[in-house]
Amino acid sequence: MSFDKLKGKMTERHLSQAELAKCLGITVQALNAKLNGRSPFILEEVVKITDILSLDDPVDIFFRPSIPRMQHNINETDK
Repeated sequence: MSFDKLKGKMTERHLSQAELAKCLGITVQALNAKLNGRSPFILEEVVKITDILSLDDPVDIFFRPSIPRMQHNINETDK
């Protein structure tokens, strides 16, 4: 997850943590824990944040692209 990108989008939309927490129905402390990686966002929160911030590509923020380990091994044997 890209916490910096999410915080940047909040800044772009002039949305405070208190305002976003209220929209999500959670405390500011709970949101702060999520924004700093101490607690995960649940899918319902991701959907709401995507709507609130009008995110075009939420996958870019909420999910890390990864390459399965199996593909790493295949690439190494091709050399």
